[in-house]
Amino acid sequence: MPSSEIAFPLLHFSPKTRLKKTLLHKYCIAMRFTKRNIIPLLVFILSFASILRLVKISVITSYSSPIFSALSLVEHSHNPLAEKEINFLYDLVSRKSPCNILVFGLETQYSSQISTINRGGFTVFLEDNPAKIKLYNSTSNADSTRIYRVEYQTVASDAYKILKHARQNQKDCYISATARPSSLKHDVHSNSSRKCKFMSLVTNVPKEVYEVKWDLVIVDGPEGDKPESPGRMAAIYIAGVLARRSKNKNGTHVLVHDVDRMIEKWFSWEFLCDTNLFSSKGKFWDFNIPIKPNATTFCPA
Repeated sequence: MPSSEIAFPLLHFSPKTRLKKTLLHKYCIAMRFTKRNIIPLLVFILSFASILRLVKISVITSYSSPIFSALSLVEHSHNPLAEKEINFLYDLVSRKSPCNILVFGLETQYSSQISTINRGGFTVFLEDNPAKIKLYNSTSNADSTRIYRVEYQTVASDAYKILKHARQNQKDCYISATARPSSLKHDVHSNSSRKCKFMSLVTNVPKEVYEVKWDLVIVDGPEGDKPESPGRMAAIYIAGVLARRSKNKNGTHVLVHDVDRMIEKWFSWEFLCDTNLFSSKGKFWDFNIPIKPNATTFCPA
């Protein structure tokens, strides 16, 4: 056979081989499409995100009024109460009203309503955040309500150290709690108070707070959700002090919020006592502190 007539054998591809070639061809086309279009798509997404961020910054800057700033601070500083907790709080205030109510903390969710329910009574708020005070003053018209700015000389991370100090000076702390002062200055600098440091852990507390016969004390401040927050150690102690000084015939109720947190539990047990726990709802504990003339400690051994 002439060399020019030499025939090469035919190449036969199996169905699998043809399928692989088809898929490979489509993949190459898709990759070319992706490379052409992915860069513009990424540029669009990044540009849109940048525009949104600029709009957000512009909005925040344009609303930098004191009220807007106060709202921002208030919104992020406190977990809102559940409906059952709000109803529990309002029901207790309604049953006591009109009466003398002291509140540690100034929360927009319910503070003005407490003053409204307690119309004819006397309501005092102790707050350390000036933005909250400014916001409340701008929205409330309550005549029988007073707000005082106090300062806490504590941080939540020192809670155990403070509790240890209280236990080591239990007798002096109890004397400070039950001895009604003739003046705030005398109370803070008395012999017992020099050993029990709690009274000096909160400053700017007005004299009348220690002089009024309180029917209900609510502890929902200061902030205590971070190690650097003031914590409610001193607030719970002072609530226990005021409840015992009031010497109400039917006892003084002390309502503590956020008892799911360790500090609120520790200090409530220490100064308000589990034997005085009257009721509870959600994150509220309601203590009723009775008169015990012969007691020498906050809680029975």
